[in-house]
Amino acid sequence: MSEWKGVSVLVTGGAGFIGSNLAEKLVQLGAKVRVLDDFSTGKRENIAHLLNQGAIELIEGSLTEPEVVKRAVSGVEFVFHQGAIPSVVRSVEDPLTTHQVNTTGTLLLLLTCRDAGVRRVIFASSSSVYGDT
Repeated sequence: MSEWKGVSVLVTGGAGFIGSNLAEKLVQLGAKVRVLDDFSTGKRENIAHLLNQGAIELIEGSLTEPEVVKRAVSGVEFVFHQGAIPSVVRSVEDPLTTHQVNTTGTLLLLLTCRDAGVRRVIFASSSSVYGDT
């Protein structure tokens, strides 16, 4: 029996490459999966089969929207935080938006998780944190 069976989880950035694969694996393990994505870089086709099966709940919106984040976090035990703007180039070209989503959005998510009593937030990053060197 899976330790994830019946556990409610949120995957932010769940339509991205890593997030969608994580969401699919959690569904296979029996978790109740909710995905939050704004589709700025994620692709609907990455999760279309899960949506068509009714295997996940999708909330379309941004990490920067307090009411969206509150709704996404409501009732979940674990949050897998994959949502971000992952491009070093974009962070140089549009630093304000990148900061709002990646930094302010993450802070909003963490505060909302604290207030909602989420048991654990699992954060993953990418090689983008190291820059281009």
